[in-house]
Parts: sequence; C-alpha cells; structure tokens
Amino acid sequence: VKLKNMLYHTARINCLAWSPDSSMVATGSLDTCIIIYEIDKPASSRMTIKGAHLGGVYGLAFTDDRSVVSSGEDACVRVWKVNPQ
Repeated sequence: VKLKNMLYHTARINCLAWSPDSSMVATGSLDTCIIIYEIDKPASSRMTIKGAHLGGVYGLAFTDDRSVVSSGEDACVRVWKVNPQ
C-alpha cells in the first residue's frame, strides 16, 4: 500500500494517474474535482482543484512530473501546474 485514507471525493472516482517519478497520484471524480496526493506526505496534505470540469472529470494524465492534463464531461481539456508543498 503506497497511499491510504483517500476519502476526500464526494462521488465516484472516474480516473487516476501516477506522475512519471511516482511521487504523486491524481484522482478525478464525478464530483468535478481533481485531487493530487504526494506519496511521501499524509493524505490530509492533498492538493484539490475544485470545479475542474462541470459534470465530472473523466480523464487524467501527467505530461511531466509537475503538469497534469484533464478532460471532462464539459468537453474541455485543461492543463494544471502542480506545485508540491
């Protein structure tokens, strides 16, 4: 188990992506949010992008160690820069 207690979404998780260096994992949900967890930190220190895609997040991919691309029900593709704490 690399990460546990990932209980922060309020609806079904639709997608998941690992960063290339395996230091982070991102989850996308029907609740419109993307949550990014750093593996070496407690889940409570997560980064949350609220309202990332209206209707839900359906696709995630890391393009490098600090950039996440997402797609959703709103027919948009967005790029997010991740700044670990």
